[in-house]
Amino acid sequence: MTSREHDIADPILYRLYWSIILREILYHLGHDATRRNKSILHNFHKRVLGYNTTAGQSREIYSHFISEVLLLWAERGIFIRTKREQPTNISDMDLQNIWDLL
Repeated sequence: MTSREHDIADPILYRLYWSIILREILYHLGHDATRRNKSILHNFHKRVLGYNTTAGQSREIYSHFISEVLLLWAERGIFIRTKREQPTNISDMDLQNIWDLL
């Protein structure tokens, strides 16, 4: 086993992105979170953010990719939940009321 194999991103990051983040973005865009729609949106993120692939990337690179995705949508006024405990209408709430949820 090489040091590269030890540096592969944690599966939790993949689940966060594919299960929560993509679903949230599609919800805000008014689309169903189907496997096809998630794939289309993921390919859009890769193209816009300049990533050839996210498969097999290091934890650092995949974390950076997720951060860039979140910032991309934040710039457009869409807050994407990253925890299931965060309310679905968190985008509409005052920051002072949700600070502990971030």
